[in-house]
Amino acid sequence: MKLLSTSEFSVRLIGSPFGEEMPRSELIVDGKPTGKVIDGAVLEAAIRWQDLLLVLVTDNIMHEETLRVYLLDTNFEVVDSAWLGSMYATGVFSLLELQPPNKIRFLFFGGTDWTLELLNEQTFALPFSEPRGVHRPLKFHRRFKISGNPQPDGG
Repeated sequence: MKLLSTSEFSVRLIGSPFGEEMPRSELIVDGKPTGKVIDGAVLEAAIRWQDLLLVLVTDNIMHEETLRVYLLDTNFEVVDSAWLGSMYATGVFSLLELQPPNKIRFLFFGGTDWTLELLNEQTFALPFSEPRGVHRPLKFHRRFKISGNPQPDGG
């Protein structure tokens, strides 16, 4: 498990940072554009784990911040994804802590520590079984689990 530097991995915002649309960014590896685009504007962390890449980006939207989590394969295709946030929640990503071999902890919103556990293989999971404030595409498998218990006020 290795935290990558911005010279190894970064994102470049596509379009205006003040636009009406969801912010999107191109993935940049070793200073070269990959042509791959994800939702999000600000790279918070990129972590190499086994042959996968865990990418955490925020949207940079005041008063309604979202943290987007992507697990990418060697071709930068999305293996699994989730996003943390809720209406009017002001999240600030901080206190990232790597916990080898397969966990990270961080603060974002809800007055709680969040833990993300990377899984060695796909695991069956029921949709809508995530903690409050965690959202995912409708799928029945996961390559990471997110746990945390945000406060009811969402702030």
